[in-house]
Amino acid sequence: MQTSRTFSIHFWLNLAKKKDDLAPIYARVTVDGKRAEIGLKRETSVTYWDTKSKKTASRAPEGKALNNYLDQVYAKLLECYKQLSSDFELVTAKRIKARFLGQDERYKTLLDLVTFHNENMLGVLKPGTLKNYYTTENYLKRFLTKRKKTNDIYLKQLSYEFIIDFEQYLRKSPSLNNAIPLNNNGIM
Repeated sequence: MQTSRTFSIHFWLNLAKKKDDLAPIYARVTVDGKRAEIGLKRETSVTYWDTKSKKTASRAPEGKALNNYLDQVYAKLLECYKQLSSDFELVTAKRIKARFLGQDERYKTLLDLVTFHNENMLGVLKPGTLKNYYTTENYLKRFLTKRKKTNDIYLKQLSYEFIIDFEQYLRKSPSLNNAIPLNNNGIM
């Protein structure tokens, strides 16, 4: 059975939030009549907004930069739509918005996963076991900050090399309490 799918991207000014002559710009993604709106955190003069082309008509450098930004947003939203379609996932306006904002499953981070685990295991695991998971979380945060120079990492970036680096970090660096070094069981 083949279904028809409609898809559109539309830029508009939210005049309800207009201050002086400036109004915020929003992107509206529509899939099969269902909408999702995305605040682009940009604003422009209502005077220069061209409702037909959905861009600013300002010839100033700021206007050209804004139009370039809108073109990039359009291309990224279109790419999100194509990714969902090519992965044979359900394509909805909300899923495109989530993919665009980096809030879908594809962009989960390691610390998101660790936090999710620790919160969901509160009533399941004994406090002594849960304490070990919190310790692991602290070691991961320290490793990411000191060795990877970041606060977090996407799950899709995890590799065998990352795991080996983390293991070596645990073997060679001082323990969190600086008194008891980690043994092999603690590292594993």
